[in-house]
Amino acid sequence: MEEAIKQVDYEKLTPQRKFLFDEVMKNLDEGAGIWKAGWSMPKVPESAITKKQYHGINNVTLSLVAMSRGYGDYRWVTFNQMQEKGWTFKTDEEGNSLGKGAGVSIEYFDLIDKQTGKRLDRSVLDGMTIEEKNDYFTHNVKPIRKFYRVFNGDVINGIPALEKTEINPMEKVDRVEQLLDYWNENEAKIVYGGSQAYYRPKTDEIHLPNREKFFSMQEFYSTALHELGHSTGHESRLNRNIENLFGTPDYALEELRAEIASMFIEQDLEIQVDAEHKRNNSAYIAAWKKEIKDNPNALFTAITDADKIAKYVSLKVQQKKNQEQVEQKKSIEKYAIVTDKNHYDETVYKVYMAGAYGQTTLAINYAFSSKEALMEEFDKLQTLPFWADKEFQECTFEELQDFSIERAEKEQIQEEKSEVFVKPSEIAARAMPATAGKPVDMSERGIESLTRMGDRDVVERASKTRDGAKFTQLYQGISVLETEEKNERSLMSRLAMFCNGDKEQLLRVFKSSGQFRDEKPNSFYERMAEQSLKFVESIKSKHASPLRPTWGKGKGGVNAKT
Repeated sequence: MEEAIKQVDYEKLTPQRKFLFDEVMKNLDEGAGIWKAGWSMPKVPESAITKKQYHGINNVTLSLVAMSRGYGDYRWVTFNQMQEKGWTFKTDEEGNSLGKGAGVSIEYFDLIDKQTGKRLDRSVLDGMTIEEKNDYFTHNVKPIRKFYRVFNGDVINGIPALEKTEINPMEKVDRVEQLLDYWNENEAKIVYGGSQAYYRPKTDEIHLPNREKFFSMQEFYSTALHELGHSTGHESRLNRNIENLFGTPDYALEELRAEIASMFIEQDLEIQVDAEHKRNNSAYIAAWKKEIKDNPNALFTAITDADKIAKYVSLKVQQKKNQEQVEQKKSIEKYAIVTDKNHYDETVYKVYMAGAYGQTTLAINYAFSSKEALMEEFDKLQTLPFWADKEFQECTFEELQDFSIERAEKEQIQEEKSEVFVKPSEIAARAMPATAGKPVDMSERGIESLTRMGDRDVVERASKTRDGAKFTQLYQGISVLETEEKNERSLMSRLAMFCNGDKEQLLRVFKSSGQFRDEKPNSFYERMAEQSLKFVESIKSKHASPLRPTWGKGKGGVNAKT
């Protein structure tokens, strides 16, 4: 009766699954493992037309066929695709087509909308939440299994030759070493020593004998990846039931998962591991054989789970690479913590950063009574999205000045707007009333409104510089830069060049321009004037004298390097 039930289960399998089942059982009957001795693991099979890789059952089926037939090409194509490309089957010495009997059945699922009876139009999902999409799939979509046959590139004439991308063997070793290093540092700790290889769920540890105990590095990698596959069952990862007793069906199924997953991972890493190096010992073979024979669907369940394992591992590695790339792309943003005195002669703390045009500017517009309170607020500022590509680095106030000046010289004051970084000055500008582009009445402004000859002289001298045309546009209130504050700062800096440090004169002349906005507080422009004068002073001093300029009353950062 039991044998009859097993036979019924087998007969219910699709032709493709019967083929896969028969191939694996044949290998196990011959005393080999899942992979026959002498076979090597190729790359992941893929479509010769779309380059899309085959996964899960299709991957195992095509890999087994490629191994058994000795195919060296990992590309596959349908007969219709061959005809569209004008490709033909190769022939043997007697003129017989190599395509005869060479087709391999592949399964896929078409998603059918129950309401229309047609293939699902995914546009109906637009605007739905994840929960709504899941509900729609549950109640309105049915998967229909379909099949098509594909042929390997080795039996096809006309298919482009495989691109030879020779990879240094050491690079392949680096790939698996990087995976093991990542897993040890971020997932399950790898412990070396002893004579057995196993994964311990309670401590979330992979135990491996020392590397020199293995016959070869291939055997070590195959074993390590097998145990890594087990570790994905931890509750913090894919959360499988992995605390199984040896000899039980669940134990055999978990071993199947890990074995097939190790093959998938080896394919992803393009590591050639011969079957003789894999875990083909009699205990595992017996367990696999019994479980698969008793329950034919166990093999396909294991393949599906193994595919999830390999994708999970690949996703984790890719996320790590993406994070490293982001870290590498981060540019340095320096800041300085400065001590000062308030009106009550009490010590206060301020944090300065590089401004939009090279001057140093307060990152937070008020002082703190303690450094701890300052850093707590400043740490919050660093977490905002527009600082995501910046690595903050504390320095002395003098170093920040040099950093600011170098940045200004590189960007030549009129720097291009960054696509990923919003400067403090721009943030401040956004907080101001939206007046950019608003026409300014110049009837009571302009050079004629200035009553002092010295003030008029400043405007005339600035208009005669090499970039005088742009100055004139700015002075007339025309926007030539990206933001309102950039226009204001640019004009303020140009005027500051001819005011000899006179803040009052600078403000008078600036207020006669079309960039001055009555609705903004005087303190805003006063601070801008101070910063512009300091900036100009630093530029002049830097080029006129080897001595370091003195900037304001600020003192060196509390924890900065000196």
